[in-house]
Amino acid sequence: MKSKEKSKEKGGAKEKYRQSETVVVRRSQICFAPYNPKQHTQEQVSAVKKNIKRVALLGGIIYNSATKNLIDGHKRVMALDAIHGYDGSPEKDYDVKVEAIALDEKTEKEQNIFQTKSRTELDSELLASIIQEGIAIEHAGLTVEDVHIIELEVPSFEYGVNEEASEDFSAMRQKEVSESERQRQIEKIKAAKQSSKSKTEGGRFLTLTFSSFQEKASFLELLGFDPYAEYLPGGLVDQKIQDMLSV
Repeated sequence: MKSKEKSKEKGGAKEKYRQSETVVVRRSQICFAPYNPKQHTQEQVSAVKKNIKRVALLGGIIYNSATKNLIDGHKRVMALDAIHGYDGSPEKDYDVKVEAIALDEKTEKEQNIFQTKSRTELDSELLASIIQEGIAIEHAGLTVEDVHIIELEVPSFEYGVNEEASEDFSAMRQKEVSESERQRQIEKIKAAKQSSKSKTEGGRFLTLTFSSFQEKASFLELLGFDPYAEYLPGGLVDQKIQDMLSV
């Protein structure tokens, strides 16, 4: 990092809350969170890339200095990688302005969800896995309804309240709700179930995500494709895999 963390005291008076610090780090110091449950399509990344080039990089990349993982801003860093042609090599390394803060891994995962839950579609299976590791549900910005929906979408998911980490959520889950609120929950869960059913019955597209460019390149090169490819016909990929299995 090119800047040190600020003291918790400012002007002789103790600050009322902790703050992240705007610093500049090298791209090679940043890792995509391997558990990240947010779904990012190539179209979304391309749109962010165009916006950065048209307007500016408007910030908002949140970085855990303790683990080197991104908490928020994966799409923006993906877009910057494309702009800089970053391939993991020292020659292509570049500076990235981030909001840095040191968090433990549990708090990092909670914040990963909390920061973008309202504006980014989350992968239910990955989210279920993170929840079962014992994060505090309310700290991640999740509600009782969210857990109900995950229970519907992920058959293997079993939620057991971690009373130490999620005491408030346990009370929320057990609290009696009004009939109107109960009906609202039922309708929302029905809608989520129908949406999940629609996804399984149709859809022509599949999105694969990798933790790094190197991982993506290795996968594509194994199948004999250009490591920089962004779109591949499913039939062609299937044929390549069939050819490999028949050898």
